[in-house]
Amino acid sequence: MRHPHSSRMGLAFLEALVSVAVLVLVTVGVARLAVSAGGRAGTGAPVVLAGPGSATGPAFSYGFDFAAQGPYSGPGADAQAVASARHVMSSVPAMAEDTSIKDWGLPDPEPTPGRFNLAALAARVNLITATGGVPVVTLCAAPEWMTGSTSPDVAPTPAHYHDFAALAAHVARSFPQVRYFVVWNELKGFWNTAANTWDYQHYTQMYNDVYTAIKRVRPDALVGGPYAPTPPYARPQPGDLPSTPHGDWGYLDQRVLTAISYWLVNKAGADFLAVDGPDFPVSGPITDPLTATQKYAAVDQWLRRRTPLPIWWMETHIQPPASGWPAGRAAAIRVAALIQAAGSGAVAALQWQPEQGDGIPDEGLWTSTQYPGGGQPTVLAQLLPAASRVFRYQVGLIPGQPSGVIAGAGRGGAIAANTTSHPVTARLGGDRTVQLGPGQVWITVSAASR
Repeated sequence: MRHPHSSRMGLAFLEALVSVAVLVLVTVGVARLAVSAGGRAGTGAPVVLAGPGSATGPAFSYGFDFAAQGPYSGPGADAQAVASARHVMSSVPAMAEDTSIKDWGLPDPEPTPGRFNLAALAARVNLITATGGVPVVTLCAAPEWMTGSTSPDVAPTPAHYHDFAALAAHVARSFPQVRYFVVWNELKGFWNTAANTWDYQHYTQMYNDVYTAIKRVRPDALVGGPYAPTPPYARPQPGDLPSTPHGDWGYLDQRVLTAISYWLVNKAGADFLAVDGPDFPVSGPITDPLTATQKYAAVDQWLRRRTPLPIWWMETHIQPPASGWPAGRAAAIRVAALIQAAGSGAVAALQWQPEQGDGIPDEGLWTSTQYPGGGQPTVLAQLLPAASRVFRYQVGLIPGQPSGVIAGAGRGGAIAANTTSHPVTARLGGDRTVQLGPGQVWITVSAASR
């Protein structure tokens, strides 16, 4: 496990940044690169890269979850827009790119017992590897004959846990280029109505069956869970304790923490721990966007006191509906969330659906591929090639920032984000400062990470 640098270490490194660093400034809607941060072509033989937190991989990675709308060829898609979107994917090194095995644009992988249909899943995995991403598979949803329902929110019945584990093992064996497997999604279908809490006992039982089955056929595979949802609430929830994490960003629900704690104690094994959740309550924001991102650090700190497992944020929703944020500010707030997660010990933070539109408020990486001229990089996509190089090494937060500003530094360089709608002066340690316009991100990449 990699721990983040302390603030003192981050400051010390920042003072020693070499003069040949890459400097990137992005303002609202405009990207200005003094030196190109580089990228990869999306052609040639697929290359499977080391994933976040591994011995040879980056200390922290941005990533995303594929959904129904994406850079997929076929009816309803513009071929040139799809090609452009895939070029955007290729420009960001080693993104963790997650796909489900069913629903969210994919058909049933086992429509009847023993008859498999993995062609669509194979196309997604090939898309990820061909554009230089790190493939991640979330083992969800389950075939209808295992759940008795067409909804992806229904879990397999206990009688079919072994069947679902066998399907998971078949998927793992079919895709040796995939190393990361997450068991289920947001504890969907695992709710004990009578007790008014998560049914973590049955989830853990299914998880253990899946973990054992995958490890039997793929000892090299890395398996994690419980992909538990951690939404904040505006007020304390029933059963919350004084120790339940809370802050200006809101209150966590003790019930999901109990579920995670049970899984940690009773799991058959795990290679990483997966969680997800927005940084604002479903009822609406209760604080400024940067303070809201502190929720990710609070959860990371709670988890780190209980396990050394690498922490993966499988979904990180940061932009409330109808927020009205300009593209540059939305990108700066996303970068702020990444700095917050990286600086508090997580190894990956993914966002749902990288393509703009389809009712997803968060800024994606490219515009819709359904129309001519689409697939164009967003402000966030223009930032990520350089930001990912900073995150290649551990990042520590730089203290003493003005309101609305977050900054971090490490061996890979330094990064600062202004999440406000007005100019600010970010502090970089010692007497060093940088002027940031509204929604502007400043990145300097060290020679070690170029």
